[in-house]
Amino acid sequence: MAKRRIAFLIPSLAGGGAERTLINLLNRMDLDRYDVDLVAVLGQGPYMNQIPSGVRFVKLFSNEFLVRTLANLQKKAGFDLLFRWAVKRKLDRAYDVSISFLDSNFTDLLFFIPRAGKRYTWVHSSYRSYHNFYRFYKNDAYRIKLVRERYSRLDGIFFVSDDARKEFIEVFGIYPVMKVVYNMIDRDMVIRKAAETVAFDTSVFNFVTVGSLFPVKGYDRLIRAAGILKSRGHVFMLHILGRGTEENSLRALAASLDLDRQVMFHGFVSNPYPYMKACDVFVMSSVSEALPTVLCEAMILGKPLLVTNCSGCRELVGMGEYGLMAEQDDHDLADKMERYLLDGQLTRTYAARSLQRSEIFDTDKVMSMYNEIFNS
Repeated sequence: MAKRRIAFLIPSLAGGGAERTLINLLNRMDLDRYDVDLVAVLGQGPYMNQIPSGVRFVKLFSNEFLVRTLANLQKKAGFDLLFRWAVKRKLDRAYDVSISFLDSNFTDLLFFIPRAGKRYTWVHSSYRSYHNFYRFYKNDAYRIKLVRERYSRLDGIFFVSDDARKEFIEVFGIYPVMKVVYNMIDRDMVIRKAAETVAFDTSVFNFVTVGSLFPVKGYDRLIRAAGILKSRGHVFMLHILGRGTEENSLRALAASLDLDRQVMFHGFVSNPYPYMKACDVFVMSSVSEALPTVLCEAMILGKPLLVTNCSGCRELVGMGEYGLMAEQDDHDLADKMERYLLDGQLTRTYAARSLQRSEIFDTDKVMSMYNEIFNS
């Protein structure tokens, strides 16, 4: 029986949750049933060396400046000639299914594949509450253009959470195929990598957060909350794992609050799981999420959770049932951090609930949903 041929399109293999989810999925796919191409618009990123050997890797471009320039021209002027050329030149195979795994302007590249088969996109963000997206999408002309030229032409739109689906409908309306598929989380890999040793001072109370240092992650609020905790006389450490455009400003903010001994920036860490396992509480202070992979992984490790009230996060913690939830407010976030600091029973209770919640990421169930899509 002939293999089903599947193409996954991704902007790059940068160190984000969507990229890690895709690598997890590729490692779980039955390559005796599927002939898989992984297509990166920009052929670089820390996950390059984790692509399974049976997957054919195709990079459209190698120069980041060129890709940024072409993306701006595509978005602002509709100039997509070089994208069309690169896709037609390198993707000359016939596919049964073509998937844009991280919905973006690059989703339009699906329409340049000569024999794409069914075209799907995966939405990993909340398009109403995330300002970086909504500031564009609230423009009627631009939104109507996307509906007409992108979303109405797709065979299906998939979402990583109910919140992401609801917000998408608010902005772009309803389409025939709109399903929620939770992220593929490699439970065994998380537990195995978490067993590695790491230098970590467990004599103090440790908060850990993992993610790219972008405004949407709300790390400025988290650092200000840490400043409030220090002013109340608490002894703790806040570990921030990740890199991004906000790193310099966040370091400056921590210094201005005299938090040099309380806040530690670790940069991008290829294996964050030992830090997550060793921490007392895992924190996610985001302004907007769809379904944060790292929060799912913290649940698998049975860590007490503290999140801010935003799309995606509130869904995962069940509005506070499976982890403490703070409002988008410095003092409320500090208050919730303080509750964990002062109440050991609370941390034990939420550790058990977190592990219980992780059962929703049943690998076989999620993989079955993916296979149904691949074979549609």
